[in-house]
Amino acid sequence: MLQPTDTRLLFARPDYRRLWAIGGLTGVARWLEFVAIAIFAYELTRSPALVALLAVLRMVPYLLLGFLTGAVADIIDRKRLLVATFAAMVVASGTMLLVTAMGAATYTAAAAIVMVSGAFWTTDMPVRRRLLVDAVKPGIVPAALGFDNATMYATRALGPLIGGATYQAVGISGIYALIAMSYLVCLALATRVGVPSDAPSRGALSARGKLGFLLPPRELVLDRRFQIIMGVTLVYNLWCWPFTGMVPVIGQKDFALTPALVGALSACDGLGGTVGALAVGLLATPRTLFRFYFYGTLACLVLILGLALHLTVGAAVIILLVSGIAAAAFSSTQYALVYNIAPPEMRGRATGMLSIFIGSSMLGHWHAGLLFQMLGSIAAMEVMACEGLAAMLVLAGLWWRTPMHRAG
Repeated sequence: MLQPTDTRLLFARPDYRRLWAIGGLTGVARWLEFVAIAIFAYELTRSPALVALLAVLRMVPYLLLGFLTGAVADIIDRKRLLVATFAAMVVASGTMLLVTAMGAATYTAAAAIVMVSGAFWTTDMPVRRRLLVDAVKPGIVPAALGFDNATMYATRALGPLIGGATYQAVGISGIYALIAMSYLVCLALATRVGVPSDAPSRGALSARGKLGFLLPPRELVLDRRFQIIMGVTLVYNLWCWPFTGMVPVIGQKDFALTPALVGALSACDGLGGTVGALAVGLLATPRTLFRFYFYGTLACLVLILGLALHLTVGAAVIILLVSGIAAAAFSSTQYALVYNIAPPEMRGRATGMLSIFIGSSMLGHWHAGLLFQMLGSIAAMEVMACEGLAAMLVLAGLWWRTPMHRAG
């Protein structure tokens, strides 16, 4: 439960302040790029399928590197990982700034940078969020995660707003100038983080074998609660999240909006999510975390179907605001559920497994792009919603027979 007293305790801790600020800055950078690169790609190609392909490529690192990143975070110093990843992103975003400023940016360059960004985002849960949780006392961990999630959703609103207006004013190079500056500040903050790493000792590694850390923990793989949580994650990333990725296409193709207005439309999801994340922080308890997780995903699918039945700008604004609240119920409880189930020595690999399921959205984005290209927006949303609702019905049956209270 997120209370004012908890918030004061959180921000009394310098490491929490630094890690929270890093999360906020990287969130703004992520959503700046997410919207701007979609607008840029659509202007280059006029193809919804190629716009969706960028989202697919962004998720490829989750499948290829997600578990490896989590395993590495279990065995080496997480602060060093944090610093190294931000140094890499300063170089990558600076390079893209130079390429776009010279007018040499192509669709291939856009594809390359989104894959680099995707690799970077595989580190957020096993590295930054793990350090953030380790920086506070156990009693205020829910407050720490609740406020962090609310901040991330605020950036999900702010990033598209800034992104659309900045893109319209100064183009893609202006976007990457802001992104590069954000990562440079994050690098400076990361070097000052002092949270100790609780990685296994060298003796423990020798006894178990370092290669053992590259295998999924059998206890988690066979845990029915973990399986159901991964199932809901799969549904969200195959059908709900890909819909959000097509909002810039809907804004330009169906509503003929300017880039600034496309950014404003995309920001509605983040505005709703900020409210939703704060509400989850206030209302969720360990026993109700999974209910928020499940019903948030279910609500997103129903809302997609609702927009398909009434595709107007006004309906899109309202539905995106409400779907943001529903999406926050899903994402604000995701890490907490996995963190609660996994023993401390397995949490990196548990979030690595989670990253693989998040990476399934590459298939979802490809599927969404194909549907929007072949069927148009309305029919595509109808198909996506119905497919997702059918999968949720199966998971509801499994949930009914499985006690989830220990997982929330």
